[in-house]
Amino acid sequence: MTLSDPENKIEGAFADLEAGIIKDESDPSRFQGTSMSLTRNEYSVRRATLADSVMLESIEREAFPGMTPTTRISRDLTRQNGLYLAAVREWHPDDRQRGPRFAIATRAEKEDDRFTARLKRNVDRYLLDYVNRPKLPPDYIAGFAGLWFVVDEAHVIIIGLREVERGKDIGELLLVSGIEQAVENDSRVITLEVRQSNDVAIELYRKYGFHKVGLRRRYYSDNDEDAVIMTTPPMRSDDYQSHFKILVEQHASKWGWVERPGYDGPEVTHAETDGP
Repeated sequence: MTLSDPENKIEGAFADLEAGIIKDESDPSRFQGTSMSLTRNEYSVRRATLADSVMLESIEREAFPGMTPTTRISRDLTRQNGLYLAAVREWHPDDRQRGPRFAIATRAEKEDDRFTARLKRNVDRYLLDYVNRPKLPPDYIAGFAGLWFVVDEAHVIIIGLREVERGKDIGELLLVSGIEQAVENDSRVITLEVRQSNDVAIELYRKYGFHKVGLRRRYYSDNDEDAVIMTTPPMRSDDYQSHFKILVEQHASKWGWVERPGYDGPEVTHAETDGP
């Protein structure tokens, strides 16, 4: 995911951060181009609940096919030291028209054109959805993130998206909300693992200050790929928070502001509402 930053201000800011250079906070040029958009994003982020588990598990199957063991989402949703965040929007009419089993199916299951697969979809739609109707969450879930909090660290255990929702920076807004919740939880840093070949994800994490600190050999069960361990610098430092604010405002300027835990929308001044 690439940030619009033609003058490389963000890249330079993180280079300064890694070098231990703290710039004058009063310099207004550091915040040029970061005005908050007053347009609301179609998506929002909320805390996930047990009622969401059937859809979260479906997204996990779609986002990580072949992975074993899968995350025990139903159990993790009740962990005292765990937190799941869901990126949601309102249900569209066409989301529901083929029934709840279709709504929670993976993309591969929906697009399987074999006769047996088509027969199963029809049986689900016209029979099983009425006999034993799966309970869907009140809103459509496009993706989710899971975090654990251990002592003074937060650990991102999973970020998963529906395939059709890729390219909308939903993974980034889940990461933003995860960082905010980790700071709110008094976590000092966030750590995570990412596939060594996942350059897009690594680029996103680096943009938010994560740096590589190690390697877990043959971490992923589907192909024995290594995992890169990444962590942030201290998140509660003024320097990190000022750069994080820039990135959040850049995201809102591009995609619209996103309601999420602890954030209900931008503060709107009288001039912004009434005009000249």
